Amino acid sequence: MLRIRFHGRGGQGMKTASRIIGSAAFHAGFVVQDAPVYGAERRGAPMAAFTRMARQPLLEHGAISHPDLVVVADDTLLTEPAAQPLAGCDRQCTVLLNSGRDEAALLPLMGHGGRLVAGDFTTLVLAHTQTLAGLSTALGIAAACLVGLTLEDSLTGLAEELAGARLRPAQREANVHLAEAAYRLVHPWTPVQERTGPEPVPSTPLVELTFAPPAQATPSIYAIANSPERKTGSWRQFRPVLQRQRCSRCWICFVRCPEAAITLDPEDYPVVDYEVCKGCLLCAHECPTQAFSIARENR
Repeated sequence: MLRIRFHGRGGQGMKTASRIIGSAAFHAGFVVQDAPVYGAERRGAPMAAFTRMARQPLLEHGAISHPDLVVVADDTLLTEPAAQPLAGCDRQCTVLLNSGRDEAALLPLMGHGGRLVAGDFTTLVLAHTQTLAGLSTALGIAAACLVGLTLEDSLTGLAEELAGARLRPAQREANVHLAEAAYRLVHPWTPVQERTGPEPVPSTPLVELTFAPPAQATPSIYAIANSPERKTGSWRQFRPVLQRQRCSRCWICFVRCPEAAITLDPEDYPVVDYEVCKGCLLCAHECPTQAFSIARENR
């Protein structure tokens, strides 16, 4: 059995990525299961998805505590306490990481002792589709390649998952080209192998929490005006940057911001608090004068 765990943020498509590899493995003759877990949906919030594939019936269910492959959609998740993408990893685990940073900068953040394979899938996605929604295609196909599935089976899985999506023909074609490019990028890397022998104890075990009532588990949700205490700026891959000369001071960005990260200065121009801005970019998409440009973060 191969156990694959995806970690991403709401809106990055890791649920879809897990389904792409699941569908691809099914068409290749594997017994498959995949399931996401994300609680209440919130753009930018950490989430996970699990995929298992085997040649025999699957008798294991639930969260994957000892993964063979972990796919991380955003390197900011490595230091996110609510995500812990490396929990349960050991020396037999491979981590596929989407990052524009070099390996020397990433290794101090790892510590699981296993193999790290990193690539700048964000740039690849933007080059082919001009939208980060294609990250699910790129990482789903990359994971399929890493577990040894053929390009034909991988594209079949992608086609099945995109069948219900409302995409124009040009968008579907762009996703196919993106999938082929992602497969070529990963193909030279050694495939993930099934575990042999007893599983070693990981340095950071996966902690499974039992349910407790909200008043006991998260009492802070009852506190008044506590949103500013949750600094969601670390969730961001792209930031909105105001071009003041284009701003008409219509206040739409101020009204629409879901995190109250935008305030108004004495002249009624918007001011972005980057400690709170999670990078959803609603302000940029909703601005009628296109006063916000979008800049990629360099952490």
